Amino acid sequence: MKSQTSLVAQQTRLNQWAEQIRECNNRPQDMTIQDWCQSQGITKASYYWRLRKVREALLTVADVTPTFIELKEPESVSCTPKVARGESSSTIAAVINKGSYSIEIMDLASASFLRNLLEAVHHA
Repeated sequence: MKSQTSLVAQQTRLNQWAEQIRECNNRPQDMTIQDWCQSQGITKASYYWRLRKVREALLTVADVTPTFIELKEPESVSCTPKVARGESSSTIAAVINKGSYSIEIMDLASASFLRNLLEAVHHA
């Protein structure tokens, strides 16, 4: 069993990597991932390894006993989040593809929302 210290260190690394992924997602459109990685002093392979580890951690959090989750029908056809006046827009932190659906998760999503969403997608 991992010690409390190593769990904290692991969580800290995951948080740092998640921030790196957000920064990469916000890079200039004309900049490739390879160029961004080079500017950050990491290899492209390291970036994708870290991306995989962050995604696995998100899925581990959502790996709970299945329960029924009722999802409300969308109010409109568009599922694009609306940003209220004066609020800064958030960035996409992760994308889940399941069949013909693609779900973009914003960096401001709460842990409980992510848990419910991932559980619903898992059972869809």
